[in-house]
Amino acid sequence: MTTIQEFNQIDGRISSLYHAAALKMGLSDSEFRILYTLAVNAPGYLQSALREATGMGRSTVNSALKKLEREGILTLSPGSGRHTCVSLTAQGHRLAERTVCRLIRLEDRIYAGWTAEEQALLLRLNRDFTEKLEAIVASL
Repeated sequence: MTTIQEFNQIDGRISSLYHAAALKMGLSDSEFRILYTLAVNAPGYLQSALREATGMGRSTVNSALKKLEREGILTLSPGSGRHTCVSLTAQGHRLAERTVCRLIRLEDRIYAGWTAEEQALLLRLNRDFTEKLEAIVASL
């Protein structure tokens, strides 16, 4: 197995673990990713930024947001121009605290177990790989 094959296998395993976590929390993958992103960002997060942060497509995000809005988990409000702001409701904050925030605290414990140099290396290498892959995909 090459290094990149192992990297891709690890990445797939991580994705599978987040999927399993979402299922255990009674959330779809898209609901999980939206709640996670909103839980770690300021209120009034832009819908377009949410799409970018989660890597999900427009229709997937729109469908999940509408469902979560119907359930009283979040609100959608007009922002500047054509932007839409997404904010958790009190019910949404409670749901996030019971679900994704628990996982975020566990992730933080793992991350805190690494040295500052290890943390910086993880971020630097992942950022570099992502930027280079983005350039390659753009040129396809």
